[in-house]
Amino acid sequence: MALKGNASILIGLGALLALSLLLGLPAIPGDMLGPGHRGPVLELSILLAVMILLPRRPGRIGIWTLAIFCWLILLLRLADLVSMMTAGRLFEPAFDPALVPALWDVMVRGPGGLLIGAALVAALAGLLCLCRWLAGLLLRATAPALPVLGILALLTLVTMQPLDRGPLGALWEQGQRWQAAERLEAEMAAALTRDPAAGIPSDQVFATLRGRPIILAWVESYGQSALTDPRQAGPVGDRLRMMQQDLTGAGFHIRSGLVDSPVIGGRSWLAHGTLRSGIRQDQPLAQRMLLDSDRCGLVCRLNQGGWRTLAAMPGLTLPWLEGPAWGFERVMDRTDFAYAGPAYGWSPLPDQALLASLSPDWGGPRPLYLEIVLTSSHAPWTPLPAWKPYSQGLIDGSAYAGDDRRTDYTDMATAYGRSLDYSLRALADWVLQEVPDDALILILGDHPPLEWISTGGGQRVPIHILSRDAALLDRLDGLNLAPGMRPAADATPLPMWEIFPQLLARFSPLPLQTPPIHVDMHEQAGEAEP
Repeated sequence: MALKGNASILIGLGALLALSLLLGLPAIPGDMLGPGHRGPVLELSILLAVMILLPRRPGRIGIWTLAIFCWLILLLRLADLVSMMTAGRLFEPAFDPALVPALWDVMVRGPGGLLIGAALVAALAGLLCLCRWLAGLLLRATAPALPVLGILALLTLVTMQPLDRGPLGALWEQGQRWQAAERLEAEMAAALTRDPAAGIPSDQVFATLRGRPIILAWVESYGQSALTDPRQAGPVGDRLRMMQQDLTGAGFHIRSGLVDSPVIGGRSWLAHGTLRSGIRQDQPLAQRMLLDSDRCGLVCRLNQGGWRTLAAMPGLTLPWLEGPAWGFERVMDRTDFAYAGPAYGWSPLPDQALLASLSPDWGGPRPLYLEIVLTSSHAPWTPLPAWKPYSQGLIDGSAYAGDDRRTDYTDMATAYGRSLDYSLRALADWVLQEVPDDALILILGDHPPLEWISTGGGQRVPIHILSRDAALLDRLDGLNLAPGMRPAADATPLPMWEIFPQLLARFSPLPLQTPPIHVDMHEQAGEAEP
C-alpha cells in the first residue's frame, strides 16, 4: 500500500511539473526550460497540497474543470509565443482575435494550407486531452500528508517559477492589456480632433503639386534591416545601386531616408493607414475608429484638390469596403487584373505582371494619384517568380506557364533578400518605361520582417522619393534625406504618421520652413514605444 501511495505522489509531482511547464510557457523561445521555467507554479503547488489533505479525490467534473482552465491559460501563453514569433510583440486580447481571418488567409494561400489548418485544430484538441490527463494525475495523487507536504514546500520554494508565470499572473496580464486598449481608444479620440490641414486654405492644399501625377508604391516587408543584414545586404544593396544608376541616367533626382513604421512582421494595412491619415495605427481599433470618423487624410485631400485617386491592390481577394472611406475613387483588387497564371506563395500575381497591367490614363482631365501595393516580397518569400522579358504573356500570366514553383523553406532569410531584389527591379523598370516625366514618386517599405528573417533596424523602413524636378525635392530639406537610393544608416527616422503632415506643409504654397514634429499620442500618454 505504501509503495502504491509513493508511486501516486511521484506521479502527482510529475504532473505538477509538467502542467507548470505548460502554464508558464515563455513568449520568447530561447527562455524555454531556462532557470525561470523549470520549476512548479505556485498555484498548482497549493492545489496539490490541498488535494493531499482532502479525504476524497475530485471526480470527473472537477478534473475537467481544471483541465479546461489549464488549457485556456496554455492558449494564452501560446498566443503570446506565436504573436512574438510572427509580429514581434505580445498577444493583444482586445485586438488580435480580429486578425484571425487575415492569418487564416495567409495560411490557406500557401501550399497545403487546408491540411495545415486541420493539423492546427487537431493539435489544439490534443493539448486539451494532455491537460485532461495531467489534471487527473494531479488531482488523484495520494500520499502520507506531512512528509509529502514538506517535500512539496521545499521543491516550490527552491525552484518555483516567478509569480507572473502562473495562471493568475496570466489573467492579470490580460487584464492590463485590456486596460491599455481602453486608453488607446481615448488617445485616438483625442488624435482625431487634430487636423494637420486645418490651417491651410482648401484651395492651397498640395497646390505645389497641382497637375502632377503622384505615385505611392508600397514594397511589402521592406525594412532597413535588408540593407544591413549580411543575408540580404548583398542583393538588395546591388539592386539599389543599379536603380540609382538607371534612374539618374534617365533624369531622376532621388532622396532616400528612414521611416519608423508602427508595425513589424505584418499587418501592413495599419502602416498604410498610418501614412494616409497622419495618425499612428498599430492596432485595428485605431484604424476602425479613424474610418468611422469624418477625418480627411492624404487620399481624401488629394481627391478634393482635383486628383483622380486609384489604388492597385492585387492582394485583395474580396471587395475593399474601406477604399471609399480613405478617398479612393477606384480600387483594383485581384479580380480587376487579367492575370490567370499561378500564384507565388501568398502573392496572387508577380509584381512584374501587376505593373505590366498598370497603364492608366496619365493625361486625363485631372492628374492621377496612384497607390500600388507590391506583393512578391510578402512572406513566405517562396516560391519566387522568375524574371521575364517584357513581351507577350505578362499581363495574362501565360509567360509563367511551366515555371518551377517548388517551395524551399530551409533558407527563408536568403529568399527574403531575393524577393526584395525582384520587387525593386520590377518597380524601377516600370518607372522608367511607364511613368510621366513630371510625376512625384514615393517608394516606401510598410514594415520590416521579423528579426529571425532579417536582423537590425528595429521598425525602420526605407523611403525613396523621386522626381525629375530637383526644386521639388529641395522642398524636403531638413527631413534627413540623403541623395541617391541608399539612406544614411544613422539617419534620424521620420515617424510614418508624420509623412502626411510633412507633405502638406512642404507642398502647399506656404513659406517653406521645417514644421515641428508633433508628439505622438502614445508619448503624450507616457507610454513607451513598442
